[in-house]
Amino acid sequence: MISLLKEATILSKGVYLQMVVNLKFLDDAIIRSNEPEEVLTFSYAKLGNRFIIPWRKVKGKLRRVVMEKQRGLGIEPNCHLKDDLCMRCPSCFLFGGTGETSSAKVPYNILARVLGETFISKEPVGEIQPYTANAIDEQTLSTGRGETGALFTLTKVPAETEFLGVITLKDPTSEIASILIDNIRRLSRLGARSVEWGRVKSEILGYRLSDREDISVYGLVSGENSELQKIDSLTLPEVDASYRKLDEQVKKLIESLG
Repeated sequence: MISLLKEATILSKGVYLQMVVNLKFLDDAIIRSNEPEEVLTFSYAKLGNRFIIPWRKVKGKLRRVVMEKQRGLGIEPNCHLKDDLCMRCPSCFLFGGTGETSSAKVPYNILARVLGETFISKEPVGEIQPYTANAIDEQTLSTGRGETGALFTLTKVPAETEFLGVITLKDPTSEIASILIDNIRRLSRLGARSVEWGRVKSEILGYRLSDREDISVYGLVSGENSELQKIDSLTLPEVDASYRKLDEQVKKLIESLG
């Protein structure tokens, strides 16, 4: 019988905790902004045209939420995305990093233990809703008029659009599972310009613990049945204590590499 690992390990044990996640937008979300890929559309042979959210966008937002919680507990408060990764905290252990390009300049890399797929809308794309506004001039703080005015158009995902996704935790301990589940539920905004748009409700519909990845988003959206267990059936430690225990374990593992 497959079960959660007792301690975090460096070498993989081949255990996968797959969680089916439903994201529901509570207000409109921006499809495109200055970033080339936020929420897009894709045409599938069998599913038709669907809204999609690239996994790296969900992963990036999820990592920020994990890091915010971590900093609140006083764990590696100076660890930040991209060049300022500490390479020795729960967040780096879960989401990975490259030692040579981080400020830590360590001689090792960390492979991500949080894996995922593109999120796909549950329903086909209906009428695309554009939103047109005036660009603000940074010097005058005005929108400008006439020849100095600048209009731009954004495309929106309508409020109440729902997406299905699968987030997989590789080699999960009870502490790692506690941290990830708590932060999936804490996702509250997604997409471009998320200060103004893109409030979401995140719900874990169920999970499967296995020795392989055998649930796909495409299959779920296509209507394939997947036997899932209720996420609350997992007996997990309190999340703050999980951060602290995982932090100790990660630092011991890093020291063992030296």
